[in-house]
Amino acid sequence: MNKIFKWGIIGPGRIAQKFAAALEIVPNATLHAVASRDLKKARQFAATYKAPFFYDNYETLADNPDIDAVYIATPHTFHHAHVLLCLKKKKAVLCEKPMSVNFASTAEMILAARQNNVFLMEAMWTRFLPIIDKTMQLIKEGEIGEVKYLSADFGFVAPFDAKSRLYDLALGGGSLLDVGIYPLFLALFILGKPDNIKAFSHLAATGADETTSAILFYKNGTMANILSSITAQTPITAEITGTKGTIILDRPWYKGASIRVRKNDVITKTFSLPTGKNGFEFQVMEVQKCLEQGLTESDAMSPGFSLLLSEVMEDIYGMSNIAYKIQPLV
Repeated sequence: MNKIFKWGIIGPGRIAQKFAAALEIVPNATLHAVASRDLKKARQFAATYKAPFFYDNYETLADNPDIDAVYIATPHTFHHAHVLLCLKKKKAVLCEKPMSVNFASTAEMILAARQNNVFLMEAMWTRFLPIIDKTMQLIKEGEIGEVKYLSADFGFVAPFDAKSRLYDLALGGGSLLDVGIYPLFLALFILGKPDNIKAFSHLAATGADETTSAILFYKNGTMANILSSITAQTPITAEITGTKGTIILDRPWYKGASIRVRKNDVITKTFSLPTGKNGFEFQVMEVQKCLEQGLTESDAMSPGFSLLLSEVMEDIYGMSNIAYKIQPLV
């Protein structure tokens, strides 16, 4: 019989609800415990998703000997402290994207995982959707020739609230860290590390970026254009253009179910792919597969790639003089 993996969740917010729902979908996964600084919130979350344990502090969850893996879903600036807490307790960790808010703290987290010989992966759920693997397959097979240009966006409207996680720098606010990471992920996953970057941001009164646009340049002439916003509903489309045609990831591309290939302004191929019941189950299965195999890193979403994401994000928001500080464990 397959092992039943017992999960813990630190930070039972909106995104954690989706993750907990995914655990109900995966046959050999179960939610074992949840922790929040607000005991009432932890109790309600545990009742909703049938977790037998709930705590008002994160240390007690990390000390639970029955937990196999912990999903970190706290605000971005707290990821560093909460991941390190779990790694030191020898708990496998799936950390919600972004891994952290700057390159140095991301590197420290990865080093800690390796020193403790414990699994760590960034929860970039889009990476594990079948649409992404199919896109890479088409590119590698030469379906569109040599890739020359990529464009992707992700924007939505969030009413201004200086104290919300989207606008408060102390919580890792801003469009780039929240949703810009998706188009940036796609560009880096397909094209790799850029040779040059140009970026512009419009900042809210809090200093967080409301809208960010960046162009990634590569020595071979390839370019990528990414856009993120929390003040405008953008098309949420993605296209990869090569010397022979274009791959179109239909909107909303980051959780899409279809790909089209266009050549000479004619759609020549269409592919429909599964998205799962809520999309998060694919990353759960990846973590559990790695743990079953005794792995401490995933080849599909490697620590090296998370470092690259963190490095390029820091370069982009640094061009607008944005700086984030990690928050201590409290």
